[in-house]
Amino acid sequence: MSIWELIGYTRRRIRGRRAEILLACLPPIAAGLLFRLGEAAFYSMLLYFGAMRPAELFTGGYAGQLILAVLLTLLRWGVTAPLICASAEKLRAIVTDGAEDVSASELLLHGSFLRRSITAYAAGRLICFAALVPAALLGAYAYTLLADGGGSGELFAASNVAALAAVSALLWLAARLSITAVPFLLAEFPERSALACAAMSLSFMRGRKRLPLALAAVYALPILSVVGLPIFLPELAAAFATGISIFTKEDEYARSAVRRVRRAG
Repeated sequence: MSIWELIGYTRRRIRGRRAEILLACLPPIAAGLLFRLGEAAFYSMLLYFGAMRPAELFTGGYAGQLILAVLLTLLRWGVTAPLICASAEKLRAIVTDGAEDVSASELLLHGSFLRRSITAYAAGRLICFAALVPAALLGAYAYTLLADGGGSGELFAASNVAALAAVSALLWLAARLSITAVPFLLAEFPERSALACAAMSLSFMRGRKRLPLALAAVYALPILSVVGLPIFLPELAAAFATGISIFTKEDEYARSAVRRVRRAG
């Protein structure tokens, strides 16, 4: 199914339910923006009262900034992760035939759901961080070689290191695209642990990373406009949920075919 066929199918599927989907998508977005604004306000206060210099926002020279950033990040993860997973549960129920409809408020009141969603979200972020470290180190090393003003040998080494850094950055992008499926895998496989779903996303999205990229290319500009947000955000979210549902059925069919072959053999 091409991306335009997926979008057309999704539009027919969600006809009359855009408002419901929009309400499911807005809480995690609003929570993330609220925390970002809170961080910006706190840093502005530190700058205003002279607790840190503007350059230290980028250099990390102020020790308290690192502690504050870690605490705020953990707090943001703890709040937004359950909201994202609850939205994914709701989207899956809307676009998947036979899926049980769920109430986001009921999910958010279950301690097991909160622990599972936070663990999976943190695991996905750590996977991306681990994939980003080689690219960052190689990029810094290439910059050091060029900044030292070496000869042809250093220039040759820097070009090779930069190429490795670019490859590592692509691996990070692949990991970042893969973990977008984690909330939906949590909803699809409630019997699996959060860590298993986070690890499973890497293999599940192999060869399927075009889906989030294609949807982002189609919907990025319309969603950035104030008028287009309530119209196209539900469509984007439902299209991605539909794509994940199709991939899940494809994998289930493939596993069933393998089992049939084994039994026949």
